[in-house]
Amino acid sequence: MSRIDRKDQIIAAALELFRSKGFADVSTRDLADHAGLSRSHVYHYFSDWKELRREAFVRFANEQLDEVRAPLADAPPMDALLGFLRDCLPCTADAGWALWLDAWDEAMHDPELAQAYLVINAQWPSMLAEVIERGVTSGAFRCDSPTRAARQLFAVAMGYADDLMLKPSTESAAAALDEVLEVAGLLLDLPRDH
Repeated sequence: MSRIDRKDQIIAAALELFRSKGFADVSTRDLADHAGLSRSHVYHYFSDWKELRREAFVRFANEQLDEVRAPLADAPPMDALLGFLRDCLPCTADAGWALWLDAWDEAMHDPELAQAYLVINAQWPSMLAEVIERGVTSGAFRCDSPTRAARQLFAVAMGYADDLMLKPSTESAAAALDEVLEVAGLLLDLPRDH
């Protein structure tokens, strides 16, 4: 197995464990056992545990960004806005949401992870700003600053997402979406019947 393949295997195994046990509750020993490697083998590919966790988080986050971005690219602006916001509001206890919170918590004590988290997290409102800009260009939305509106909408959605992660349900996510769309209506001058 090539160096790149082995490194990918280790990161994939780490992500499986992080999703099931939490970011902070996985040790090098857990990972080595899960991947069928020795701990020294793990450190052959990563300088330390923090580097491995950071690379695993970046891969996880980029995969999530790609999953959300793909269907938005060709969607009409209102459909893209709705799709983006729905993806921001969990309706099930998906381990991916917990991994975001775990990484944020760990980033409070790991400056390199914090930097990676901030870079990745900034891509979400940027993606939303692109949707809003397309809507403004097409006349579906009216907004002086798509970037500012995107930051505000994303912050509102993430506020609801925090609560939804504790007690997710389809009904709660739908109610949160209605309220986030109410804010979107104000920021983007949407018609009332959206």
